[in-house]
Amino acid sequence: MAENESETKKPVYKKWWFWLIIVIVIVALAGGGAANNSNESKTTLTSGEANTSTSDNSSNEDASKIYNVGEIFENDNLAIKYVSFDENFTGYNQYATVNDGCKIVKADFEFENVGSSDQYVSAYEFGCYADGYDCESFWSVDDSGFSSTLSAGKKAKGSVYFQVPTDATSITIEYTLNTFTSENVEFLVK
Repeated sequence: MAENESETKKPVYKKWWFWLIIVIVIVALAGGGAANNSNESKTTLTSGEANTSTSDNSSNEDASKIYNVGEIFENDNLAIKYVSFDENFTGYNQYATVNDGCKIVKADFEFENVGSSDQYVSAYEFGCYADGYDCESFWSVDDSGFSSTLSAGKKAKGSVYFQVPTDATSITIEYTLNTFTSENVEFLVK
């Protein structure tokens, strides 16, 4: 019994299980960092010209870049082409209500699964910001709620609509690539 009492009176850092936990945490952190620093090759098409670049953190750099119409974001799984936008869209349902001082913007995208496993794409993964403020999605359009699961090599098109202030000087649309890591791709409207 005396031996158990002396074992319980040891400081935490002198117990074997404490060091086991420390080693597990260090290994987990080191393994996660290595996965994020893998080399990837990206292709961006702008105005009909191909530009290929390789970077140690190209996934993070490409996701933090703001894409313009005609440009393509691509990672290991998905290519997203920013096809077009309409800053003053009016083709919505005649009974729809647009808030005073607001207008509707529309953006068109094309998705391609460039990976080997199925990829899910959806209008619900998009958000919009006008002058840094979150804007409401606008659903009073027939094709506003697209979603698709793409097999390897397959494509889909979709449009997103948002209600923004008419006097907004800066409008961007974001697509969430990964909800768990908060990785987003940003597209410039205005």
